[in-house]
Amino acid sequence: MKNPMITPQEAEQQIAEHLPAFPDIEVPLEEAHNQILRETVTADRDLPPYDRITMDGVAIHFDAWQSGRRAFVMEETAAAGREAPSLADPEGGCVQVMTGAMLPGGANTVIPYEDLDMDGKNVTIRSDAQIAPLQNLHSKGSDRQQGQPVLGKGTLLRGPHISVAAAVGRPTLRVAARPSVAIVSTGDELKNVEDPVEPYQIRSANDRGIRAALLNGGYRKVDAFRVEDDLSKTEILLNRLLREYGVLILTGGVSMGKRDFVPKALTQLGVTNIFHKIRQKPGKPMWFGLSRDNQPVFALPGNTVSTLICLHRYVLPRLDRAMGAEPAAVIYVRLKEAVRFQPPLTGFIPVRLHWETDGTCHALPLETNTSGDFASLSASDGFIELPEGQDVFQAGQAVKYVAWK
Repeated sequence: MKNPMITPQEAEQQIAEHLPAFPDIEVPLEEAHNQILRETVTADRDLPPYDRITMDGVAIHFDAWQSGRRAFVMEETAAAGREAPSLADPEGGCVQVMTGAMLPGGANTVIPYEDLDMDGKNVTIRSDAQIAPLQNLHSKGSDRQQGQPVLGKGTLLRGPHISVAAAVGRPTLRVAARPSVAIVSTGDELKNVEDPVEPYQIRSANDRGIRAALLNGGYRKVDAFRVEDDLSKTEILLNRLLREYGVLILTGGVSMGKRDFVPKALTQLGVTNIFHKIRQKPGKPMWFGLSRDNQPVFALPGNTVSTLICLHRYVLPRLDRAMGAEPAAVIYVRLKEAVRFQPPLTGFIPVRLHWETDGTCHALPLETNTSGDFASLSASDGFIELPEGQDVFQAGQAVKYVAWK
């Protein structure tokens, strides 16, 4: 009995239900960028750890200014990285302070230089200055208090997150162990990029696009392989790769052609098929299954546009979720012009984005020469998803958008 063709939402759900969670590992902070955090990171002390000066000037006690005093005598200087002195005379003394320094004891407000007249150690606050208690201060513990979370599980670690982890004294972090990935391109017609090609041959491009997207997504061990349209050779290669890699992504050989051997080879290797074919265009023949050892196997159509759309719509987001990443935000854009899509399927169309002066983002569908026109992808930013059951999508209508990695 043939598997029924499922919707994109059902495909997404079935992958989510069957994809096993990946383990986690401890890595040095220097290697944590672009990885997915698998622990909650807390502040090891108050942030900031002291009352921090935020503007160069002088520190006084506000009561002195409020009582009418405008002339002060500079007692000392407080610089960043040093323990602050205390005011000897809170009623008439001041301390010169630098940005980042600790607030001197006995002081509770900072007057910036532009509100001062200075003559040696004699400091006068100008008559038009507006003074308030605690001004130009970053109060101790006002960002986070000791023990409070600063980074949550599932965070995709970028530059700001690494800075926060460093600031709370974390030389290592527990992150998801990104699986090793084998990419397999199938087809007698494929040649290496550097090799000469005959008119009936093409250069292997899908594997390069898949690998680039995975590397941009933070995956570090990604290797590419190629196999001819031969059942025995396909089975031998896939058998070896299932022993050596955590995830397999295949491109080509998955449709209904006489030389599309991928589904049969996977079945003979004991890979359980979860689904085959999705109600969408392009990318309908996509295949997904699990090996005996629960390794995910994604077999994508050989058409480059189909391959990259399926990779970004299903594979990359579900792998990230299996590593504990927070669900990615669904992005919507508005159509720049009306679009007609007549097949009774979900449609995926490459687009170029246009940002308007009011902040609205519009998507302009690209003119393509059939779904095999992969050369047009170079002018696109990503693709939109047009739901099944509607033929005409009007200009200004909001639709889902996925960006290329």
